Amino acid sequence: MKITLEKVKGLVLDMDGTIYIGSKPLPGAPEAVNKLRKKLKLVFMTNNSTMTRTQYIEKLSRMGIHASVSEILTSGYLASKYVATEHPRANVLVVGEEGISGEALQLGLQVIEHSQWKLADYVIAGLDRQFTYQKAADASQAIRNGAKFIATNLDNIYPTEEGFMPGAGSIIAMLSAATGVTPVSVGKPSVISSRMALETLGLQASEVVFVGDRVDTDVAAARAVGARCILVKTGAFELFKDKTSMADMVVDSLAELPSLLTLE
Repeated sequence: MKITLEKVKGLVLDMDGTIYIGSKPLPGAPEAVNKLRKKLKLVFMTNNSTMTRTQYIEKLSRMGIHASVSEILTSGYLASKYVATEHPRANVLVVGEEGISGEALQLGLQVIEHSQWKLADYVIAGLDRQFTYQKAADASQAIRNGAKFIATNLDNIYPTEEGFMPGAGSIIAMLSAATGVTPVSVGKPSVISSRMALETLGLQASEVVFVGDRVDTDVAAARAVGARCILVKTGAFELFKDKTSMADMVVDSLAELPSLLTLE
């Protein structure tokens, strides 16, 4: 079955596991993205919060894919925007990397040192590859002291060139267990992220297809706003191969999309 071009005006493309794994583009993915761009509006959305949107533009560029800042939605940006909208210039304690702190600063938030945890209005937690017990202790203290707990996403693992590694969800689970507080998660599959993707595209859910490798994030993100979803058999797909019926279509890779969307 093909999804006809007349009914599709935009795509929400996952990146990790769909366009590339680590620093290596998946076969045919860059070419497919460039073909899709000629006919459709695109948004690139990732739950990986380690890099800023500008850094993702540079990464995609190295793979031969052009994108603008407005087309990139990272969970670090979404979390920072959520806080900045709710509480401009808030004091934020970050458990994560530059993809959170850099976006937070760009949006006018005050990123405080961990030693200043008593001043925190919010704790934003995401993937932190330099995570320590002390960071967990400081964040937990801040949350117990009344800081609002915001999670970039809840992915327990993510794909790398060396295999699956612990994701942001593993860190979030520890902080939640230590505080008894369930965070507000703003990345996929939250309706917050899905609505932001539609707003960025300027399209209705019926005009958009989400594309990704995970049922729990990509398919669920599409369903959160009533959009359709195509699942690719790359990245983390093997973890969800018994749940493929939840997607509207399953394809071997992103490289197939131009022909499936009747663009070729």
